[in-house]
Amino acid sequence: MMKKWSFLVVFVMPLLVQGQHFIPFHFDTLVTSKQSITLNGIADISGNALGSVIFSKFLFGGEITDDMKAKSLDRHVKINRFGGDINAELEYRNDKVNFAKMPEVGFLIKAGMYNFTELIYGKDVFQFAMYGNQPYVGDTVSLSGTQFRNLTYSKIGFGLTDKRTKSSISLNVVGLQNYTTIGLTDFQMYQSAEQDTLTVKYDGSTRFSNGSSFMKGMGFSLDFDIRLMGKSARNNPVYFQIMAKNLGVVFANKMQEYTSDSQMTLTGFSYNELSDASSLLKDNQRILDTLGIQQQTLRHSLFLPGMIQASKLVDVNSKRIVQEFYGARMYLSRVYIPQVFAGLNIKPFNGFNVGMSIAYGGFSKLKGGAYLAYATDKINIGVSSENLFSKTGVSYLIRLQCAF
Repeated sequence: MMKKWSFLVVFVMPLLVQGQHFIPFHFDTLVTSKQSITLNGIADISGNALGSVIFSKFLFGGEITDDMKAKSLDRHVKINRFGGDINAELEYRNDKVNFAKMPEVGFLIKAGMYNFTELIYGKDVFQFAMYGNQPYVGDTVSLSGTQFRNLTYSKIGFGLTDKRTKSSISLNVVGLQNYTTIGLTDFQMYQSAEQDTLTVKYDGSTRFSNGSSFMKGMGFSLDFDIRLMGKSARNNPVYFQIMAKNLGVVFANKMQEYTSDSQMTLTGFSYNELSDASSLLKDNQRILDTLGIQQQTLRHSLFLPGMIQASKLVDVNSKRIVQEFYGARMYLSRVYIPQVFAGLNIKPFNGFNVGMSIAYGGFSKLKGGAYLAYATDKINIGVSSENLFSKTGVSYLIRLQCAF
């Protein structure tokens, strides 16, 4: 039971506390439409080592076998990454009006909910979470260097659109719902061979949003979507996109912070006493005082994990059956490696598009994806996954658009 509780705290709970990927193709059959509503939904969870099978077992139930744990442990290296981006965004665009009497300018209104998780951890963190203290009897377990952040926020924004190019820019008001960060500069535990003494060396800090209100802080962010047209070697039009989502900052109203004295060594604790969650909750102040942990309430500002992407778009007005797309994406995150991707879009007949992609970077490394889309003058439906075959991640994307 203790092993499962430890795993939930380290890996699963951050995603249950309440970023932005995009299907890497763009259909612009709605150019002549005056108004449209678009819904984007994304769930992208992956890492370089943690098995998606293990993760799904903790979320949906089932037995985690020794074979699953062993295979996942073999994938772990000295420093590992794990991240999650789960969000939904709704946008209303109106090109019927002439904003501020400018005939080429329309407006948009958008709203969204976002959850972003990032974790950097060592191999000992996974082994300790899955196997408990048994592998470390008479030895030292090191959780040093662990860096974790999870935040949930919402936004509502207003922006302007270019009716000719479909470019847009919007300014958003952001509300913070939850925020947690953990940084362990030095965290080591030594358990004696007799299992009656535990020596702990701890230097780190923890911050989390506090209070019963839904909004734990307020801020602002900027979104933009710039469309550019060029010419190919055969003098055909080529379309590019430079976009950004959630570039901004949030100011937390009340943040609870716990910090430790540097390099403090304590003896006389058994493993069971320190790991018994119920006893900690019953007398947490005594434990904090004994461990030399200070607590305070403060205001805190934090940058959002915004996303920037540049890519070549698919021209659905082209008569070509096969078109290429490619680009690069990055998040303002320590875990997310700048990602490059490329793929092919195939249009077997008018209205339908299928595609395949390959990407390197992100929360994990090499991954392959595919998508299916149907588009008319009034409806655009797309489903996609950027991570179909990986053993260490899952990715689901959906896009719905209706014009009127």
